[in-house]
Amino acid sequence: MSWVCKLSREAVKQLRRLPQDRQKQLVQAIEEMEEDPTSGDVRPLKSGKFKGALRKRVGRYRIVFSLNPSMNCVEIAALLVRTEKTYR
Repeated sequence: MSWVCKLSREAVKQLRRLPQDRQKQLVQAIEEMEEDPTSGDVRPLKSGKFKGALRKRVGRYRIVFSLNPSMNCVEIAALLVRTEKTYR
């Protein structure tokens, strides 16, 4: 089953600000999510701004997303660098 990944405006801005090599790394991870969005290091977020969403780890970066199974859609809310304040 194929999924469609949709990036929010904020996620597009965050992606464009990253270095070119990191952009390629995250784009590749997003393309892999179109096949199976829950593969890899994916965990639910339990608190903070993105409570109830999922996060996928890609090196130092995190892809914060939610799934819409009825439309086969992965809605990507943010692309963040992992720090102590990432999910707050």
